[in-house]
Amino acid sequence: DACKLCGKHSLQFEPPVLLCSGMSCGMSRITRNSVYYTDAKNRNNWCDKCYTKLSPTEHIVLDDGSQTKKSRLKFAKNDSLPEEVFLQCHDCKGRVHQICSLYNCRSAKPNEIFRCPKCINVYKDMQGISSEAAPKSSAENLPKCIMSDFIQDGLLKSLDKAYEKTASETGVNIDHVEKAGGISVRVMSHVSLKHVVRDEMYKRYSKHDYPTDFPVHTKCVGLFQSIEGVDVLLFAMYVYEYGHECPAPNRRRVYISYLDSVKYFEPKQYRSIAYQSIIVEYLRFVKKRGFHTAHIWSCPPAPGDEYVFHCHPPQQKVPKEKMLRQWYYSVIDKAKAQGIVVETTDLYEEYFNYRKWGSCGAEIPNPTSLPYFEGDYVPGEIETILSKLNLEDRVAGNKPKSSSDDETSNFGGGVGVGTRRASATAIAIGGGDKVMNRLGMAIQNMKENLIIVRLRNRHFALAVDRGEDVSEWPDDDKYSPEILGSNYGKELDQINKKLSNPTKIGSTIEEDEQFESQMFENRQLFLSYCQGNHCQFDEIRRAKYSTTMVLYQLHNPSAPKFVRQCGACQRDIGNVGSRYQCNVCTDFDLCSDCFPIIKSRSKTHKGSRFVHPKSHTFSLIKCTAINNNINAGVAATISADVRANTLKQFLKVLDHAAYCGGPQTGCQLKNCAKMKQLCVHVKSCPSNMQQCKICARLLSLIIVHARTCTVRDDSCPLPYCKKIRERNERLRHQQRFMDDRRRQAQNAVYQQD
Repeated sequence: DACKLCGKHSLQFEPPVLLCSGMSCGMSRITRNSVYYTDAKNRNNWCDKCYTKLSPTEHIVLDDGSQTKKSRLKFAKNDSLPEEVFLQCHDCKGRVHQICSLYNCRSAKPNEIFRCPKCINVYKDMQGISSEAAPKSSAENLPKCIMSDFIQDGLLKSLDKAYEKTASETGVNIDHVEKAGGISVRVMSHVSLKHVVRDEMYKRYSKHDYPTDFPVHTKCVGLFQSIEGVDVLLFAMYVYEYGHECPAPNRRRVYISYLDSVKYFEPKQYRSIAYQSIIVEYLRFVKKRGFHTAHIWSCPPAPGDEYVFHCHPPQQKVPKEKMLRQWYYSVIDKAKAQGIVVETTDLYEEYFNYRKWGSCGAEIPNPTSLPYFEGDYVPGEIETILSKLNLEDRVAGNKPKSSSDDETSNFGGGVGVGTRRASATAIAIGGGDKVMNRLGMAIQNMKENLIIVRLRNRHFALAVDRGEDVSEWPDDDKYSPEILGSNYGKELDQINKKLSNPTKIGSTIEEDEQFESQMFENRQLFLSYCQGNHCQFDEIRRAKYSTTMVLYQLHNPSAPKFVRQCGACQRDIGNVGSRYQCNVCTDFDLCSDCFPIIKSRSKTHKGSRFVHPKSHTFSLIKCTAINNNINAGVAATISADVRANTLKQFLKVLDHAAYCGGPQTGCQLKNCAKMKQLCVHVKSCPSNMQQCKICARLLSLIIVHARTCTVRDDSCPLPYCKKIRERNERLRHQQRFMDDRRRQAQNAVYQQD
């Protein structure tokens, strides 16, 4: 039967996007109809090439922190075409798509009766139940913060001005102008991390006091709109904020890393205004907090890649390079008209225009002067250039140059890391830094895509890069001091001041509390969540359902990100009905439809999704709800601050215990000995880590620790820290490979020109 709501029969999802977890193939996509190997939960995959290079004895750390071995990986073929699930209404017996009904099986209670939306309305009328109350898992009920309120207020003011303009142009009363309603702006993730300098850059310049990493606050901002009574996520933006405590050259800079949108905003004539206003208000917000420069790399995704949203509407075309660049510059023009932006330039004019530097008598920038942002064009291109230089040295029979014998020995005697430079004459005669020369040639033709947005005047930015004291700098974009101080330490001493002097430029102190959202911590994790759970945005009905699932996850952060999937058909096994669990394999389940096929052994050829060892037996498991109380997520949100502070205290004890010699060294910390015992237990526990509650809790702490652990020689004493960091590095590599693809695609366009 066709769906009662949409009138359609079988509807297929997009074929699953499978990325290899191995490094031999460059973590590339596993092509359709090719063989691969996967873990029991179908979350980590290896192509045939990478599988052969896995060690049969070493443990493999999976993306969720658990471990497995090569022998436990399953043979599979990338030929599945998952379909939308049908549900049968208890009252009318009609069939509806789960997505059309917006039914969340994860929040279902045990033995819950499913009713289609039409029958639900009839049931509520009969029972006298009001349906006007907003659901507790709405976007409006997500936690607010200073930044989200600031951006939302500015967005609403921009829309009000647009309504007035429409009324004036059309000659109608403003009360009769169609307006956008149900708008909510929220910060969906805010975590503190360290962006580690990539290997070749670190090897080349670490001896010149170049930082090993840059502390950063990463945030994800989302725009929701209630459409026909259902929240839809329409816009997402990832930003990196490098505060005053970050070393140069990143100090007091922000990087707009990724943004993506779907075109469902209503009314549609205000869509661009709404999306652009979010960026304008963000720039206004960070300027007030004391950041002096924002950076944007204008680059569309490479063919086949997605930024944030999984599956855009088919009528929404990927913007071409010129169109995207013009869109960004129109945003900047709006910010400039409002006095937020002082001036706009680009990376080439700022750091590679040697004639400008030489004419004013300034010293020429070098690679350590360049802002270094995770995922940006510059770090990836520098790695490529250094790899080529090292190869050229090897071919020529020379030892690859290190920072001590490189051209960078010509660095001048600048007072800060961000100001060491080589002479203009050296550049002119072919000396200077080869990396800068090659990088300059690479970006010269595409310089308009590497946008620098100055929020404060140049004098302030240079003073910050030199490490000078700017704590008394007035909040005046035209201020140009003749004498600059040099006591940068004074600014750091003010870190405990919660609020800045309104007449002075702030110290970028973060006033919003941090909170973790694993799903939104970075672009790749959210995209993986959507791909793994078939949360697509190519239709409005799917966008509504996908947002419903996202909101459920945000309101219930402890709920599993992925529900159990059938090992044969790859469909979700919900909380209603039953499943069949293999008594031999770890986390291998079958749905009630596929179990008879497996049991009959009717499929025997290798590679079939229905092949399973004959000796394995199954147990019938009655499905129960993951979370029977939807209010639990709201309660968890309310206590987010308490949980964050508790986590900090546990991490302090963990870091202390890792290096503490114990009571014999005079340690008097109460929980030190207990934490050491837990670490010993984790190393020797015979149980599966996911089954042992002690191991699971400590492992979650070590996972958080590993995010900021920057020990490069693998000497961190905490158990599994090295393995988890290798896992994290693998995820970073996956992200970097995507960034490299779009960088190479952009390079190819300008090399042709």
